[in-house]
Amino acid sequence: MARKSYGNTIKYEKRTGYVQGNTVRKLQVAEPYSNDPTSIEQLEEERKRKREQQRKIRRANKMNFLYTVAVTAVVAVMFGLCYQYLNLQSEVKTNAAAVSDLEMQLNTLTSQNDEREAQAEADIDYDAIYDTAVNELGMVYPAKGQVIRYAAGESEYVKQYQNIPNAD
Repeated sequence: MARKSYGNTIKYEKRTGYVQGNTVRKLQVAEPYSNDPTSIEQLEEERKRKREQQRKIRRANKMNFLYTVAVTAVVAVMFGLCYQYLNLQSEVKTNAAAVSDLEMQLNTLTSQNDEREAQAEADIDYDAIYDTAVNELGMVYPAKGQVIRYAAGESEYVKQYQNIPNAD
């Protein structure tokens, strides 16, 4: 290889072993190859070092793969959660609209029921009922002594197991 200097940069040229130019000082020759046992040991050490580097690279790639799988799983879970959240939001809005419609129906039915109840009460002729009860069925109001009052306790209804005693 030849070295040429251009200002601050040095450029190497591939040549046969001679340096070209007008400032040739010496012949550059490649270093001789040696078959020393030390060089074989060095080669073995270099191979071990390269194998160790390759193991580290494989281990790092395995970690990168695991990291990639973990990140992909987390992204998939987050996507699923977001999808479920949006579905629930959609259902809530749909249900809110349905509840609003049902409330409107309830109000309409309640007002119709009140109107019909008022109409039914207005159609009752209490005089005709009294007249039928007294004249046709022979019913009369109870006399003052026929009504017996008693204390019923806390219950809202009464079960009669025996006759009510006479008031003395």
